[in-house]
Amino acid sequence: GCRLSVGGETKFACVDGPDFDGHLVDFDEAMSRGATYRDFEAHARDAACNLMNKEVR
Repeated sequence: GCRLSVGGETKFACVDGPDFDGHLVDFDEAMSRGATYRDFEAHARDAACNLMNKEVR
């Protein structure tokens, strides 16, 4: 997700950004939102790495 709070307003970094006043960004919320996808990203990364370890026949 690219949603974050900037100065109390919800913004979308992928649409409204990427240039925001860093002093107004709620980084605690942004980090929390990013952590939501940590397990999915780890699974995708592991799956991609495992593909590279397979023997080509």
